[in-house]
Amino acid sequence: MSTQQFTRNIDLDSARDLLERVPRACIGFADAQGPQAQPVTFVWLDKRYFIGIPDAVKRQPDAGQEVVLLVDEGVFFYDLRAVYVRGHVQPTLPPPNAQGSHRWFELFPIKIVAWDYGTLHEVEVPDEH
Repeated sequence: MSTQQFTRNIDLDSARDLLERVPRACIGFADAQGPQAQPVTFVWLDKRYFIGIPDAVKRQPDAGQEVVLLVDEGVFFYDLRAVYVRGHVQPTLPPPNAQGSHRWFELFPIKIVAWDYGTLHEVEVPDEH
């Protein structure tokens, strides 16, 4: 048996344009001072996730730390689209043509979710028995 439910989740390929043109990007992580959220420069290159944080930003993630990256666009409900990537970061060299005065990290994904509220659709969910 299965039941029907609605979801906003989409396949990552359907949101690939967000990774290529990057309307907005930010990260979240926790440090000794508590939660931190900040805008970042993001580059998606050869299916790798590069995050650039300006050198002037004092609070930056540590090597190996878990962070969440959100690349999103839209203002109104049915315009909201995003790619959420949770994983661990490691310091790295800047990707080609990267902005200067940034500390660069590569994000190694653990979980990736993409959504588009404009494509709410019904899916079958197996019953848990």
